[in-house]
Parts: sequence; C-alpha cells; structure tokens
Amino acid sequence: MKIEYCPLCGWGPLEKPYESMEELWFSYDICDCCGCEYGLDDNEPYYEKWVSEGCRWLYPEAKPTGWRLQDQLQHQIRPWPPNPLT
Repeated sequence: MKIEYCPLCGWGPLEKPYESMEELWFSYDICDCCGCEYGLDDNEPYYEKWVSEGCRWLYPEAKPTGWRLQDQLQHQIRPWPPNPLT
C-alpha cells in the first residue's frame, strides 16, 4: 500500500511517499500537522488527543494558505493502523 498522506490526520501529499506501512513505521518521521512520529505515535489514542486539543498544527508555519481541515481529513487511512487480515 503506497502512503502519500499522513495516515492519522491526512496531511499531504507528502514530499516523498512511503511504499509500504513498514517503510512508514521504520522512518520515525514526524508529521508537520498532527505531530505524530510514525512507528511510535501513529495510533488511535494519539489521534484522539490531537482532535481533543483542536487539531493544532505542530509547525503552524507549514500550514498552507486556504487550508481546510475537512479537505485534509478525506486523506486519512481509517482505521489506522489497519486491521490485520484474518
């Protein structure tokens, strides 16, 4: 699964897409928007905390002019992390 947006908050498209969930998790990169560190914070409790705190940007200077949260959320991967195949 190619990942072009932050799976938690939908921010993107990312400068360099990840080719797989494993590549994302082992990158330990940090989302400019929600601030999750992939492989560490990319989970439902972190997402719920981000939402409860008002969906604030980790780096407000990265927030583009005309940004709309509802547009960004369309790119989330839900549920995240994806449920394993059974």
